[in-house]
Amino acid sequence: MGINFNFRINLDESINHPEPLQNLLDHLLEQMTQSSKCIVFTIDPHYRKSIRFNWRINSLPYYSIYVRENEELSPPREKIKGILRKSKDDACDVYVFLIANGLQVSQLLEYAEKNRLINAQGNFLLVYDDLLFDGEMKYVWNRIINVVFIHRFSILVRKSDRISSKEWFNLETILYPVRAEDFVKTRYVNTWYKNRMINRDIDNPFTNETLRLEKKRLKVAVFEHIPAVTQYSRQFYKNPEGYSEKALGVEFEILRVLTEKLLFRPIFYRPDGIEIDKWGTKKENGSYNGLLGEAENGNAEFFLGDLQSTLRHSHLLELSYPYNSECLTFLTPESLTDNSWKLLISPFRLYTWISVILILLVVALAFHVFALFYQKEIMPHVKTGMTGINREMRGLSIFTDMQNSILYTYSMLLQVSLPRMPRPWALRVFIGWWLLYSILVTVAYRASMTATLANPVARITIDTLKQLARSKISLGGWSHEQREIFYSSLDPDLTEIGSRFELTHREDDAVARVANGTFGYYENIQTLQEARAKRQLLEEMQMKRSSRRDRVIGDRNLHIMSECVIYMPIAIGMDRNSPLKSRVDEILHGALVALGIGYSLGLLTLVIEIIHWKYFVMKNPAFDKYQMDIFYSIPRSNFINCK
Repeated sequence: MGINFNFRINLDESINHPEPLQNLLDHLLEQMTQSSKCIVFTIDPHYRKSIRFNWRINSLPYYSIYVRENEELSPPREKIKGILRKSKDDACDVYVFLIANGLQVSQLLEYAEKNRLINAQGNFLLVYDDLLFDGEMKYVWNRIINVVFIHRFSILVRKSDRISSKEWFNLETILYPVRAEDFVKTRYVNTWYKNRMINRDIDNPFTNETLRLEKKRLKVAVFEHIPAVTQYSRQFYKNPEGYSEKALGVEFEILRVLTEKLLFRPIFYRPDGIEIDKWGTKKENGSYNGLLGEAENGNAEFFLGDLQSTLRHSHLLELSYPYNSECLTFLTPESLTDNSWKLLISPFRLYTWISVILILLVVALAFHVFALFYQKEIMPHVKTGMTGINREMRGLSIFTDMQNSILYTYSMLLQVSLPRMPRPWALRVFIGWWLLYSILVTVAYRASMTATLANPVARITIDTLKQLARSKISLGGWSHEQREIFYSSLDPDLTEIGSRFELTHREDDAVARVANGTFGYYENIQTLQEARAKRQLLEEMQMKRSSRRDRVIGDRNLHIMSECVIYMPIAIGMDRNSPLKSRVDEILHGALVALGIGYSLGLLTLVIEIIHWKYFVMKNPAFDKYQMDIFYSIPRSNFINCK
């Protein structure tokens, strides 16, 4: 790297580079470097021998790359990669390619653009070569639009037995967007002849074509995903300016705004198999399918599909300024375990049940001890004969055995009468008090049970990541980006979730598994809300058409987990190194600022209205909330008199 001082490129005339080309290069470089930060020269041996730099006055950093003749540049040498990478880090925005071999230029540009080694929004100066306009180069020229080609022309003129040559240089560029399949067409800009531009109105040939799209057609690839794009937007593909009462999607509405601001005509299309491929996955040959495959192949200028700001997305396409952040969470089943048996014990709390059971055992023991005491201590002294003794013992025998004593004491607690009543009056009084206690306990139990049944049964739901990690259900989503969040996390709960995370590409099947109580589906909260509503509607329709025995839909309610796994920024996708990015970011940023100002003014107006209502309207003596029509029919002058 070196520092220049108002440089001038001098070409050695012995190498057949005449003065007009010298002057043209000087003029173009002066125009290119007026507001640039750094410049990169890429020169081959043909031009290297003829160029020397004379630096003067103004300083400007520059990099020099020397390319060998017929050197393979796909991929280039590591040294060249390092220079390009360093120049981009230093914000170089001017690139001059003085290479006679057009194949080398095309190879270097394709590799550098694909691997983001150059600033595609910078100014490029190249020597005209037919190899640069092959159909395969259209992807490069759709991303590098501030480019000028030096096209050299010369003719021989005979004058009075003397032959002289005329030489001029056409400056040409490429119109954005490029749609050619076989050969990319160039557009004439100006002509350099006799050390000056023919058209002096166009002194600087480097103009930003994105400022003048002039109703040009730009392709827009669409993947329908809530809340970005809905299925109702299909009817507006041909006429995006139409009005609809249904929601078309946030990104679809944003693209409408971009259409009006940038003055282009969108051509919407849905790629083949997008319902299954969605964003897309990497195939065995290294390419992608789905929406990312369209971006990799450069088939469109815009990509709508609720794209998240991830490293893979930013590598394959250009992402706009984030317009939203979405809550990503899980759709889980409710009531994972059967808790109907808990209704039997719910009327009483734990300590109440302990007290009831202890009292039951104590009373049963008291009955048993009394029966044994009466049998051994009192019955031998009773003079009623064997018949009387047998009659007395018939009632006591149900309590003489401890097991029977507990059983019959428990039966009395359940309001079941004894098979026969004991004859001893002391025991009968004791039984009477026990029956009175049993009635009080039973009434309290029934009243509490009635109150419990009157309230809805508490739902068992999964609302935190810790609960989800401890559950036994399977988990999954439809994209690799979703799974990478859990794989790359150091949190033990997220790691456990990631170990059970599986890919599922059909949303209906995933929601059906959730309804069966065996799966948790990972998506943004708006998509999960729609999936839950569709499932509830499907269950209602199924119930109307068939009996319960014929139903195949699970009985589980669907619940959206309240804790968000992550708030992911969402952006609109554009072609890699898209020249539209700066304009799109500017429009989105302005729209978000205007939206914030609008919300702030609306909130301020609401606060003022509440204050006016509470401290002025309601304080008026004539105010009556039950006769508001009469209050507002009173002339305002009367309000002043009332005060």
